[in-house]
Amino acid sequence: MKKLLIFTALCLLLGACQNYGSRYSNNVYKKTNSKSIVTSSFKSGGINHTSVTQNPWQFMLAQSSVNVPENSRIKAERERLLRNPQAFETVALRSEPYVYYIINQLRKNDLPVELALIPLIESAYDPLATSSAQAAGLWQIVPITAKEYGIKQSSYFDGRRDLIASTSSAISLLQTLNNRFNGDWLLTLAAYNAGEGRIRKAIETNQSKGLDTDYWSLELPNETMHYVPKILAIIDIVKNNQRYGIKLPDCNYENSLVRIDMSKNISLAKIAKHTGLSLNDLMTYNAGYVQQTVNGPFHLLVPYVHAQELFKKLKAQNLVINQVTELLQDVPHNNMPFEVKSSTIKYSTTNNNQTNSILTTNKSFKGKKQITYQVKAGDNLYSIAQNYRVKITDLLQWNNLKNNRVQEGDILTINLVNGNPI
Repeated sequence: MKKLLIFTALCLLLGACQNYGSRYSNNVYKKTNSKSIVTSSFKSGGINHTSVTQNPWQFMLAQSSVNVPENSRIKAERERLLRNPQAFETVALRSEPYVYYIINQLRKNDLPVELALIPLIESAYDPLATSSAQAAGLWQIVPITAKEYGIKQSSYFDGRRDLIASTSSAISLLQTLNNRFNGDWLLTLAAYNAGEGRIRKAIETNQSKGLDTDYWSLELPNETMHYVPKILAIIDIVKNNQRYGIKLPDCNYENSLVRIDMSKNISLAKIAKHTGLSLNDLMTYNAGYVQQTVNGPFHLLVPYVHAQELFKKLKAQNLVINQVTELLQDVPHNNMPFEVKSSTIKYSTTNNNQTNSILTTNKSFKGKKQITYQVKAGDNLYSIAQNYRVKITDLLQWNNLKNNRVQEGDILTINLVNGNPI
């Protein structure tokens, strides 16, 4: 896909050493006055659903319990961000079509809502962003990670740029890393940026010297040394936006993306003619499609405000499968052939029902915890047992298995008792 040059100031402000381009037009972000709470009703599969949606940035502000420390590295990142507050506000507003879905997925998986800031730093919330290391999409996923987490890539589709597929895999990756670093979110974020191997090597180096092994004590690549303080600085800016003179985005749910399942081949250019969207905007929202003419069946993502009218026009041509699906609802829909099966590890604890804080180690690892794990390609019971420090015989018993054979896509229950997964 052809890369365009991005607005230089934004790249310098928030980019994590990336060069990427944007097809955004200013029309998409012309705002109307919106309420902080929007109640919307919609129909899917003959069933009426009601969703209550809140401005996600205000939700993040209300949910965040992080007390950001005042150290020199965080202070330097905050000062740099505040040199151009308008640029920060512009990038934050760019999150509007995607951040409702991302925050809802984080909430559903009991993850800190502050993790929605990762795409802000990684890609400036541009799904067309591509780094020099070939990381792509909102979450800047590199090809090897895409392969490991089941993201589909072909000549016509790149799931790293698709909101649904990439968010599912990014959450799986974050959960896996957090699991392996014993609930330490700062080490998790560092590993998301630099890779698990580099962080482990830095920890081992400090251990050999008798030094502390927390994030602040590690010698890491220069980008990673800035990456975590930058996230913490942004959390501080969001929490104290009035003090710093920053206006948080006044997001409107009507501009949030919803899903229409398509049944036949059709070009995005033809779809654009049925909406008030430009082709460039439509291609940005559906950046996973490498070609303008996509092979059905597939899902189409469009802003809520355009969805119902577009659906009627497409239905008249027998081009759709289901009703419009709001992404904040768990409404059943037909899986498209290219969609990644979520390998998200869902945690349930007996002593902690609160979402983890990004600055607090997940203490529930010291107690009893049960997870569900979806078997990935290359897994076997031996490797799974090793990763989670449990016995194969226990895996067999917990899952009523008669033999050691598991297949990709199988769901396993794993009980963690007084053990730290590696």
